[in-house]
Amino acid sequence: MGKKSEYQIGFSGLLDGKHNFHYKIGNEFFEQFDYADIQGANLEVEAVLEKKPNMLLLEISLNGSLTVMCDRCTDSFELEVSGKDDVIYKFTDEELDDEKIICILSHEVEIDITLPIYEFASLLLPARRIHKKGDCTEEMLKEIDNYLMVKADSKKKNEPAEPAEESEIDPRWSKLKDLKNKS
Repeated sequence: MGKKSEYQIGFSGLLDGKHNFHYKIGNEFFEQFDYADIQGANLEVEAVLEKKPNMLLLEISLNGSLTVMCDRCTDSFELEVSGKDDVIYKFTDEELDDEKIICILSHEVEIDITLPIYEFASLLLPARRIHKKGDCTEEMLKEIDNYLMVKADSKKKNEPAEPAEESEIDPRWSKLKDLKNKS
C-alpha cells in the first residue's frame, strides 16, 4: 500500500472526548494529487477530533496561502485562504449516501484525513482567481490583448456580407403575410 500517511489518526487508543492535531502543509502535500490548479501551499491545519461511542466528529480549520495561477495574466500568485469544515465518521457496516458522513467499519482502527484536507483546500479556491488590481504582469496582458485583436480582425474578414436591406422582402414572406391578413 505504500508508506503510512502522517495524516492518519489512530482513534482506537483515544479516550472519548476532544483531541487536537496540528499540521503544516506545504507543496509536497498537493504534489501527490493530479490537480494542477494548486501549484504550492503554505497552510496551517488544526484538526479537532471528537471521539464518541458511535462516531467521530472532525473539525478541520485551514489558514494560510495557496499558490495558484492568475486567470487574467497566467502568472502565479499567493492566494490567502481560511475556513472551517466538519466531517462525520460513523461506525457502521452499511453504506451511507451522505457525502458528509464517512463510514468506518468495525475492524478499522484509524482514519486518514488526507482527502478531507485536500478537498476542503480545493473548495476554498474562488471560481475566478486573479491578482489584486494592478498586480498582473503588464507584458502578458499586452500579449493577450494583441492576440485578441488579431483574432477579432480575422473574424471580421471571414464574416459574410451584410444582408440586403429590409425593404426588399423575400416573396415567401409576403405570401405568408397575405395568408395572415386573410384570417
